[in-house]
Amino acid sequence: MDMQKITNCIGKGAFVEAENAWMAAVRDDPAPELVNKALCAFVAAGKEDMAETLGWALLEAHAESPKEQTLALACAAYLALPGSEELRSQTAELFKAAYGDSENFEEIYKAAGLETGQSARRAIRTLQTCLALTPGVHLVNRFDGRLIKIIRLTPMGEFEFHDFADKRDEAIEPKLLADEFDPLDEADFRAMQLAGVDAMTQLVQKEIARVLIGLCIANAGQADSDTIKQTLVPKYLPASKWSSWWGRARTAAKKSENLTLEGRSPVVVIYHPGGKTLEEEYLASQAYQGAYHPIDWLGVLQNYMRDASARGDRPDANFTATITAAIAQRTLKCASSSQLAEALEGVLVLEIAGQMGIAPPGESLPGAIEILDKMKDPAEAVAKLPEADLWPGAIKAVHDLSNGPEIFEQLLYLAPLEQLDTIAANLAELGNNDAPSQAVARAIISPIEHIDLCLWVWLAEGQIVVDQPGKLTMLMKLLDLAHEIDHNWPGDQASRKNARQKVRQALSAGDYAIYQQALDEADEAMGSVVKTKIERTDSLAQALSEQMINRLREKFFSLFVKARVNPWEDESVIWTSEAALEAHHKELKVLKEVTMPANAKQIGEAAEEGDLRENADWQAAIEERDMLVARARKIQDELARARAIHITHVPKDSIGIGSRVTLRRVADGETFEMSFLGPWDSDTANGIYAYTTKLAKNLMGKKIGDTLSLEIAGQQGQFTI
Repeated sequence: MDMQKITNCIGKGAFVEAENAWMAAVRDDPAPELVNKALCAFVAAGKEDMAETLGWALLEAHAESPKEQTLALACAAYLALPGSEELRSQTAELFKAAYGDSENFEEIYKAAGLETGQSARRAIRTLQTCLALTPGVHLVNRFDGRLIKIIRLTPMGEFEFHDFADKRDEAIEPKLLADEFDPLDEADFRAMQLAGVDAMTQLVQKEIARVLIGLCIANAGQADSDTIKQTLVPKYLPASKWSSWWGRARTAAKKSENLTLEGRSPVVVIYHPGGKTLEEEYLASQAYQGAYHPIDWLGVLQNYMRDASARGDRPDANFTATITAAIAQRTLKCASSSQLAEALEGVLVLEIAGQMGIAPPGESLPGAIEILDKMKDPAEAVAKLPEADLWPGAIKAVHDLSNGPEIFEQLLYLAPLEQLDTIAANLAELGNNDAPSQAVARAIISPIEHIDLCLWVWLAEGQIVVDQPGKLTMLMKLLDLAHEIDHNWPGDQASRKNARQKVRQALSAGDYAIYQQALDEADEAMGSVVKTKIERTDSLAQALSEQMINRLREKFFSLFVKARVNPWEDESVIWTSEAALEAHHKELKVLKEVTMPANAKQIGEAAEEGDLRENADWQAAIEERDMLVARARKIQDELARARAIHITHVPKDSIGIGSRVTLRRVADGETFEMSFLGPWDSDTANGIYAYTTKLAKNLMGKKIGDTLSLEIAGQQGQFTI
């Protein structure tokens, strides 16, 4: 079914043409998801009657098809037209015909409520999920990722299952099960993991393609290299083995008829269940169907040529010609409508296609020089090119322009880090050696406005400009820049994140070789400044900060010699009484065993009200679940740091955590009794103070007979212990 043609016709209001395209496709084997999408497009355009007529035409055309196939098409049509009682009735009859003889059908069918007013989406989901369940089948919770295994359908019409997370058996009503769980393909990585760590460790080494397919299935059909690494390392694969394993994995993916690779950083592994031809895979891919701009088509072409080479296939000239024709048409349209930036992208993409051995399109197109010459701000257009692959062609064109030196000078402030060497080289070739030095001088004054220029100087192996700052100077600038990114970033969160990542990568470049050069330029006083800057900068991330501090410690050990930390000053520990510790454990238990299950029940009950996207009760229940999960995690984190106060911890010759103290006011002899316990024990009305309070900190470490100035009960005075 040509969805693009049908939706394009609907978008233009050409409903007769759209109907003809539909009727031409109904006798084929259309995918149910495409059927639903097309009918939804008719409904959205106000053609609900036409959509229902077309749905019936499809079902009649497949009346003799296998029952399961016809049922899938009927479900797709009914979900697009949930108000059609005729389609509801037909879908019900098809379910009975396909599953009526199966065990437990009546119980599940009744629970789904297809004929008793249940919403179409929920009823269909319940039937499709639950009718396929047999003992031993695994499912995964779509909200929290929990895995369960079906044991049986009880006489009460509930599914009994084993919860692997809680390690216990439970029961759930079919609708609620379908609301929360999806069937888990046995090829899914999450199902594989049930075999245990030892078995998975061997599988990761011996059956790489199978592991990749499992990871893709677990992540909605595709998984990028970052996700794969996070999943496998270090549980099933040592970090030191990742690079070599990933090289083998890429080779395995390229040889597989069911896997393809897209993108570069990160690489995305995509699973194709049907094992289609390469061209069929691409025609059905989201990348191909969603391609519109030249840069979209460039990604399709590059991946296609790479995959064809990996499979030993000759590229299909007709397939590539279709793409280059689409690029040419878009380029001509943009060039004639003042969308010159995209027109530039188009001609540069076609240049790259030619370099890959792809025949040029038949249309006569303007060149990159001609397009740049017409632009008001060619430097900005070049700087905004969306892919690094487009830059070589653009640089060559700028070089040949009469105002090329001026454009290159502007690009110093606009271009990404990776292009600055080339721009500087072109400026030198055109006789302008001063511009890079002037740009660097400006960048040093305001690093946050010129991040890439600063990183260019930091990463340079030799001298790239006159009066180039040393590595220590640039280290200071980068640490200040990291702090500025945290506190004074002028852009949005996405650009802040990107800037942080750039600085982190630069600081750790060459296994911290440049950072080490900077430390070699420092004395101990400057080392102390570096230490302070590192410790105050949150955006460095823990691993990076630790590596930098470790190298600084090796260079200037004396900066890290510390006195022993008193218990009340150790922020890594939360001291508490046994009773308060037990109370926190009980709170966590109630959260996990009472409050959170009750919330899960609320989610299920709210889901019965219909479309989850417009269900305020369901959204509120989900938000409450998130808050409960956050509270539970906080308590778990605190419990991990908590230590109970025992008599052996309480000092005998001075005040410490756990001490009971009597103070005598010097002025009038009045006495005050107080105890110092943890922050969870605080009860000032009964004289129990947390050791973290100001009063406690003033008294910690003091001895009997000591007199000091304190504020107690709102009154300042001299008190003796």
